[in-house]
Amino acid sequence: MSIPIRSRPPTQSRGMLDASLKFGTALLRMLPAEMAHDVGMWMLERDLLKYMPLPAFGSSLDGLSMNIPGIGDLAHPIGLAAGFDKNARAPKGFARTGLSFLELGTITPRPQDGNPKPRLFRLDNQMGLINRMGFNSDGAQHVAERLKRLEWSHEAVPMGINLGKNKDTDISAAIEDYSQGIETFSRYAKYFVINVSSPNTAGLRGLANEHFLKELGMRHKGELSKLWVKLDPDMKKKDFQGLVEALAKIGFQGLVLTNTHRVEHPQQGGLSGHALALQATACLEWAWEVTRGQLPLIASGGILSGQDVFQRIARGASAVQIYSALVYRGPLAVFAMLDELRSEMDLRGFSFLSDVKGSYYND
Repeated sequence: MSIPIRSRPPTQSRGMLDASLKFGTALLRMLPAEMAHDVGMWMLERDLLKYMPLPAFGSSLDGLSMNIPGIGDLAHPIGLAAGFDKNARAPKGFARTGLSFLELGTITPRPQDGNPKPRLFRLDNQMGLINRMGFNSDGAQHVAERLKRLEWSHEAVPMGINLGKNKDTDISAAIEDYSQGIETFSRYAKYFVINVSSPNTAGLRGLANEHFLKELGMRHKGELSKLWVKLDPDMKKKDFQGLVEALAKIGFQGLVLTNTHRVEHPQQGGLSGHALALQATACLEWAWEVTRGQLPLIASGGILSGQDVFQRIARGASAVQIYSALVYRGPLAVFAMLDELRSEMDLRGFSFLSDVKGSYYND
């Protein structure tokens, strides 16, 4: 599976496609949130988008490529955030939406159901979501068998695996869960993300400390160039920056910033979408203050437009990940966001996205 490079369809056809997919997305939003997600996943799993005259990039990607150490060269900076395809059911379908890299999971060693339903809620008035899914997972072995059959090529669309612990694994034994995930998926994943930041698994955020992550890093020294850590946006600045500095010294490849913001109202769970943007952006700035660009960063959380992409890249991210944008803008979100990103770059006088990276901090 590769990113499409055909010429774009005629404007009239693109307009009709936009309208029909927007209508379909609106229909899905009439369903309860998790049911809508399941319907969307059913369609993506069957790769139904291949029957539609989707737009393609062609020369529109010129100047948008980015390089991420340990992941490789990306055609453009927009990838899939963890949480959408938890069990590697639809990577081909997601690649067809134009995403340049995918992060699957969170995957736990053993199968588990996650938290009771309802556990996913839309906040339509702010293009947001609250979830308390709780790492519902088919389990590492089942997902690994799925990936073995898939025979994915990372050259066009690199694929990473987000790893978590089972909810009934004691915190003292959590390292074994992450180690098992790394070992199980070593032949299938281009990179790993250590999830110690979800607010929906009891005690998980307590693992976001130097002692635990150093022990994990030392246990997997040979894999450190593939290991990223995903942090939450709710840490105090001093604690956050201290941990970032420690992770850089340990030798982790990079950070994904950030996971969801813990909330109790209007539902308990993790908040994502537009309301997360300020906190997630602040965390990028805090990380840059510590590392000055020496530790690669992937931005996640509240990225809904091409302008959002520009701002995260300007603050030091090498790439971004989206979730809510796909929920609210539909399967053409990536194409629209890249058009917006190009317009923002033109407005600000940039021809190459690599020159945008870190430009927010220039005098």
